[in-house]
Amino acid sequence: MSLELHKRSLQHCTFCPKLCRFCCPTAEVEHKETVTPWGKMSLADMLRQGWVESDEEISEVFHHCFLCLHCRTHCKHGVDVPAALLEARESAFRARVRLPAVDRLLATFRQTGNPFGRDLRAALVRDVPELYQVEEAQAVLFPGCQALAKDGAFVASQLSLFSHLAVDHLAIWNGPSLCCGAPLWQIGAADEFKDHARRLRAELKGVRQIICSCPTCAHVLKTVFPTVGVALSSEILHWTEFVAPLLAERKPRRRFPGQAVYHDPCYLTRYLGHGELVRRILEGVLAQPLSPLTWSGMDAICCGGGGAIRHVLPEVARGAAELRQAQLRSSGAEQVLTACPGCVQQLGSVNDGLPVRDLTEVLLYAYGR
Repeated sequence: MSLELHKRSLQHCTFCPKLCRFCCPTAEVEHKETVTPWGKMSLADMLRQGWVESDEEISEVFHHCFLCLHCRTHCKHGVDVPAALLEARESAFRARVRLPAVDRLLATFRQTGNPFGRDLRAALVRDVPELYQVEEAQAVLFPGCQALAKDGAFVASQLSLFSHLAVDHLAIWNGPSLCCGAPLWQIGAADEFKDHARRLRAELKGVRQIICSCPTCAHVLKTVFPTVGVALSSEILHWTEFVAPLLAERKPRRRFPGQAVYHDPCYLTRYLGHGELVRRILEGVLAQPLSPLTWSGMDAICCGGGGAIRHVLPEVARGAAELRQAQLRSSGAEQVLTACPGCVQQLGSVNDGLPVRDLTEVLLYAYGR
């Protein structure tokens, strides 16, 4: 791969008068022209043409992107800024011109198999009922590192919900790899990501259906793996896709109380295209309609958890989470609902922010006994 493949996109951005600046979370948080989509793409284009040589300072600029795709929502040319910046990150990685934080993240992943440095398997074995830990299951719930980062309770709740919906054929994925490898892809560690993808494909051989707890996992397994020549033969779904037809056949036992606003996860909404699906699900189980919000749907601002920024540039990620919480508070709601474990963690880390709940909790309340 080469930045030359993104020449057209880079030039479109370079000669654009920054029309998408207002919707870039890093630009809004940092207030620096360098980290606007225009600034990052212009620098990448200068690198492509050999006008500058890559160094650590330039390499850092390319990491000031959540890969949220919000800029493309407002781009008249549909430019894929994340794709070009991922290529720039990969070029810097191969040239060994990378940030210390990137090396630390890589070392942590090599040691533990996830970016959090935690024993995910211990959390899974401890908190997920043994009856779901079935060897060689053909349909599995793939938890992902974000769902297991704190403990296994989130995944156990999802399995409990499936049980209430009469799903009896699904087991938890408890193979050696519990992370899809997204952090490796996001920091530009292309070779390591491809190796991880190959291992995971071999481990998942024989699994016919993979239900992902996290929308990032669903996108990476379904769309990113094939770009490195590691396509999976399994059907891959985000869990909301899986439960939607089951919910359509049932009436909720009770409706979830309180005034809520919905936060659209970037990968679920802009990458997978399931934002309206979740809204339809919520309409069927909430006691009150969702609070209206200007920055919602395809226009939702990233929570700050994307693009590996939370691991590489944590202050920027924290600023984005605070910005998003401020927008959500402006709706007048008393709670935030979302459908991504990473968004729950990131938005929930903001002091004095609205309480954040995952769709799993809402549905368990509505359909549980």
